[in-house]
Amino acid sequence: MMYDLIDNFPNNLKQAEADFDKTAIKESRTNILNIVVCGLGGSGFTGDLIRDICSKDLKVPFVLVKGYRLPTFVDSNTLLIIASYSGNTEETLSCFQEAIALNNKPLCFSSGGKLRELATKYGCDFVEMPTGFPPRTSLAFGFVNMLNSLITLGFISDEKKQLSILLADFLITNQAAIKESAQQTAKVFKSSIIVAYVEDAIEAAAIRLKQQINENSKAYCWYNVLPELNHNELVGWKQAHHNIKGLFLRTSFEHPRNQHRFNFIKPVLENYDTEVIEINAVGDTFAEQYFYLIHWCDWLSYYLALEHEVDPVEVNVIDKLKNYLADII
Repeated sequence: MMYDLIDNFPNNLKQAEADFDKTAIKESRTNILNIVVCGLGGSGFTGDLIRDICSKDLKVPFVLVKGYRLPTFVDSNTLLIIASYSGNTEETLSCFQEAIALNNKPLCFSSGGKLRELATKYGCDFVEMPTGFPPRTSLAFGFVNMLNSLITLGFISDEKKQLSILLADFLITNQAAIKESAQQTAKVFKSSIIVAYVEDAIEAAAIRLKQQINENSKAYCWYNVLPELNHNELVGWKQAHHNIKGLFLRTSFEHPRNQHRFNFIKPVLENYDTEVIEINAVGDTFAEQYFYLIHWCDWLSYYLALEHEVDPVEVNVIDKLKNYLADII
């Protein structure tokens, strides 16, 4: 099942583009001074990805909330986005209720659940997503709907229209090579903890890697970003860690100084017997290379699940946590 869900990601981008209904956005958004996206896990990751992919388009601050409370600056001049694929994420619903108390009608993205009920009750714009996906595999629909909504509202340039179609065609062309690379890399990382390093401009790629390794591969994964890690974490490499392997996710759009930083830290890790694998993204544009890495990370997590002989779909411990919290008033 997970194989098909990952394999269909490019086609889902096209389907989401075809299904997007801009008429779902009825509220006028004027005098907006900031955008706040509330969401967790696979749903919240959409905000991370939009932040990075559209960093040069967004003309107002773009803030992510992955908890129960809104920032104190949220008011009527905030475009508040509530993203919960299931529609029942308690932290996100808490942010929704707080928004209503502030007389802010958020823009909501979900496949249904309590969020759809609340959006209908309070007259909030609601962009519906298809049902039947584990939240982490609904990325194509979340990304396209949020991107197109922000384009429709005028917060992102029209130049980004049809971006998802271009990315889908690019991934289809390169998917076989991505799978082969990810499958071979999974053999290297079997029984190892992955420490992934990326440039800050593509932090969402590392977030995606961590989330997918955690949920699909049932394994631990750590990440950090350059140049920040050079000011602290680098000093921590003072002894051998034989169960750790390094993974550098690279693009050709890196800041030149960060390229030098990568060149410096690789032998630092290798000096302590830490094997380092570098994955250099393919693509002519920043967005293509970004989505190459996103799709590559998804495939790595799948093939690593096979190496670990675990079911990449089940997340029983998360379900147990939700049931535990549901019993606490």
